[in-house]
Amino acid sequence: MPKLDLKRLAKDVDTLRTTRPLGVGPGGRRLTGAMAVVRDNLAALEALHAAGASWVDIAAGLAAQGVTQGQSEPLTGKRLTALIASVKRQAARHAATEARRRARPDLPRFPGSANRQVPPPDPAPAPASRLAPKLQARPVAPPSDDAPLSEAEIRRIQAERHSHLFKKD
Repeated sequence: MPKLDLKRLAKDVDTLRTTRPLGVGPGGRRLTGAMAVVRDNLAALEALHAAGASWVDIAAGLAAQGVTQGQSEPLTGKRLTALIASVKRQAARHAATEARRRARPDLPRFPGSANRQVPPPDPAPAPASRLAPKLQARPVAPPSDDAPLSEAEIRRIQAERHSHLFKKD
């Protein structure tokens, strides 16, 4: 298998992208713009359908206004419903991606910007952890006066605190 020249590949891809005729997709298909029309007018199309118009009638109305599919064929009802389903799937996928992104704590939050993140709800407080009785700190009674402890007193307090560790079985 030959080794790829990545710089040449990037240059070739840019050349193909810039020399592609207007209105032709990457696979050589003619772009009709039907998907963009459906995306931009989805609410209006669904309102027409809710008012009683069939998808076939709506598709015929769109075809009369120049919205086509494939090789300039008139838009059909089946193709229109497929485009609507595709637009809805894309919107749902986009919303899920944005929700995951907003929930990430490592991304900055910019108040007032278009990509403002909503802070996630506070999680339920975790239950306080408890230590076994042997491992819990024992209160040490401080001396009654404000004088500093001597070394001997400090050693005695530490020995009392750890005496349970030195017991023989």
